[in-house]
Amino acid sequence: MHCIIPAAGKGTRMRPLTWSTPKPLLPVAGRPMLAHVMDTLVDAGVDHVTLITGYLGDEIVSWVRKEYPGIRTDFAVQEKTDGLASAVLLAWEYTDDGPTMVVLGDTLFSADLSVLRGETRNMIVTSPVEDPSRFGVVLLEEGRVVRLIEKPSEPVSNLAIVGVYYFASGERLMEGCRTLVEKGQRTRGEFQLTDAMELMLRNGEPFGILDIDGWYDCGKPETLLETNRVLLDRNGPGETPELIRSRVIQPCSFQKGCVITDSVVGPHVSFGESVSVEACEISDTIAGDFSVFRDSRLSASVTGRRVTVSGFRGGVLLGDDSVAEG
Repeated sequence: MHCIIPAAGKGTRMRPLTWSTPKPLLPVAGRPMLAHVMDTLVDAGVDHVTLITGYLGDEIVSWVRKEYPGIRTDFAVQEKTDGLASAVLLAWEYTDDGPTMVVLGDTLFSADLSVLRGETRNMIVTSPVEDPSRFGVVLLEEGRVVRLIEKPSEPVSNLAIVGVYYFASGERLMEGCRTLVEKGQRTRGEFQLTDAMELMLRNGEPFGILDIDGWYDCGKPETLLETNRVLLDRNGPGETPELIRSRVIQPCSFQKGCVITDSVVGPHVSFGESVSVEACEISDTIAGDFSVFRDSRLSASVTGRRVTVSGFRGGVLLGDDSVAEG
């Protein structure tokens, strides 16, 4: 099965972390966001992905090809971020009449997508939300999808589209997106995939919905930390790093080479490779590879790679190669 993964955004709400790392490759619960997405897609039978890239896109393509060598990987570059339907349309030359999924590269979710195999309808993964005006929504009548609305001004439905879509025919998906763009039909200045699907629905294409077990927000540092907590709680205790007169409060995630000395670390800590900690208390924190923490008490913190924090108390948000001293 083919999957189109739009990943062209700059991740501005995650700066300074995204100045040097594309948002889909930011770590959460010990792995890049995109790794959590890719694993779910592989389990669903996806063997071909098309990445729609932009900012730092070469890093995303290289990472997928390295980490998932058994999957055919191609890409297109979105020069102008003018909507999801426009992004999806860039994959037209790689798309055939077979089943095609669209999954956002920073949408973390838990769902059994294997049920989509052999599905003849188009399917939209949905979740109830408190504020539907922030999302595309699905309107149902007697269990049947009758309308799709992008960011409704009136609360006609609380079933939000979470960024995971299945189309029985990739060619018909492309036709819907192409028609939308050719008509110049924009919502809030962009060509919305929700609007393209509404055109497909009006042309007689049947749509159904698929419930989701979990939908995790990684749009801002604070929600990234919340998702880190949820995933670590779900996954349970991880491996223990090298401890020298130190203690780990699980659940945590540590990559190889981490050394913790005279410190207490956890709960809900995710460390990258070769993180060094000395004389610290650290909880609720995500830290990138080769970072160093000394004589600090940290919580609610996210740091990039090769960061040094010394004598600091509180929370920090630091990009790659930063230094923070208290």
